[in-house]
Amino acid sequence: MKQPFLRSCLAASAIVLAGAANGADGTFRLGAHLGADQWDTALEVPLVSATGDLTPGFKANVGVLGQYVMAVGDASERDFFVGFEASWSGKNITHRDTFTVAEVPVVTTSDIGWHLDLLWLVGYDFGRVSAALAGGASYMASEITATGAGLAGDDQNMHLGWKIAPGVEVELGPASALFLRVGYTLYQGKIYTAPGATLGLPVDVDINVEPRLLDVRVGWIYRFGGGR
Repeated sequence: MKQPFLRSCLAASAIVLAGAANGADGTFRLGAHLGADQWDTALEVPLVSATGDLTPGFKANVGVLGQYVMAVGDASERDFFVGFEASWSGKNITHRDTFTVAEVPVVTTSDIGWHLDLLWLVGYDFGRVSAALAGGASYMASEITATGAGLAGDDQNMHLGWKIAPGVEVELGPASALFLRVGYTLYQGKIYTAPGATLGLPVDVDINVEPRLLDVRVGWIYRFGGGR
């Protein structure tokens, strides 16, 4: 889990160093966002070949972000920019659904707590409006609870995913801007273990969980130094 994030940080550092070596102007930016998340969680119980899907409606989220952005090109035409972003989003999404294990219904609850994104940024500045594409790694915390068919337990886990998110930004003044972004993240599957019983004997049942995320964010950014 740690290695992909380490590679992301090293790649972001390489972007910053490359921009500095070419005389790019760097700007630190801080901001906050509000948004809505749509989670789609695929479930699989390999022991009995049972599958299910948890798809709650859009749920609100709130978060903060920090960016380092550099304009690139010669001094007269620096319309392109690159950068790096770290953002944290907090939420409390709980969704309950039922799927069948050995012809017995199992009530499954999926709880999503928070996620952390480490993204690269590439964009073009049209003037007051700019467009950018963000992409990189995401880290998410979740919990699964299963009851029924001899199962009665819950397990927590962390998921690593890869995110892509196009967006636009509108200038409000010399130091601030509003942004709109739509993102999609595909997280790796992880095994959750629910304690169960068969013929009176304790048996741990593994549930493979593969979350996916569609999110929409609207936010405000403040730029330090008056740059891009």
